[in-house]
Amino acid sequence: MRRRTVTVLACVGVLVALPVGGEPLARAELQHRVRTAIASRVPDGDLRIGLSSRPAFLQLADKRLPFVEVDGAHARLGRIPDASFHARLEDVRLTGGGDRRAEVASARVTVLIPPGAVAGLTGDPGGLPVTEVRTDPYQDTLTLLFGQGGLGSVTVRPGTAAGRVRMTVTSVEIMGRAAPDAVARRIREAVAQRAAPEAYPLGLRATSARVEEDGIHVRLRSDGPATPSRAG
Repeated sequence: MRRRTVTVLACVGVLVALPVGGEPLARAELQHRVRTAIASRVPDGDLRIGLSSRPAFLQLADKRLPFVEVDGAHARLGRIPDASFHARLEDVRLTGGGDRRAEVASARVTVLIPPGAVAGLTGDPGGLPVTEVRTDPYQDTLTLLFGQGGLGSVTVRPGTAAGRVRMTVTSVEIMGRAAPDAVARRIREAVAQRAAPEAYPLGLRATSARVEEDGIHVRLRSDGPATPSRAG
């Protein structure tokens, strides 16, 4: 009788321990899937993945994640290096299949583009390398100095249009004076062409872009199901 009782208790102990032991493994698997999908879009980034408090083995079983939060640092976003971002993806469904795809109901993303990465949006004004970028939150502008000793400067103001971030040149100076019209026009055209927006993932649309001391803060959102990318 005693042996039977011990056996029953041991079996109960194993059944109780299974969900507990399986939870970390299930959570790690979910984080791996999300990280793999995001890394294909955001190379060279330090990613941290957060999941809801719902048991991960249940999320893995029914392939439904109430939400996923992703924090990235030193990430390359298109032409922009060293950006950081926070994203919250709502109602993520792992649709499976050979591509192991996922579907996202909606997303909210904030991105910080540091001053040193702004050149990725504007290129090298006048064909000269950008040597410094200064932010002016009060004017909502950034000034890019280029050439040896700040030979010239281009001041730009970020904004949004048709759901994309755009850069508008507000002034062009050479050696402290307004640049000739032909030079200013060429630089404006070059910046506009360089800053031509790429397609954003997840159907995201930029809703605001403002200048702070630490760079450009961009907010994006998407409403409606979207597929992020392939998950390896």
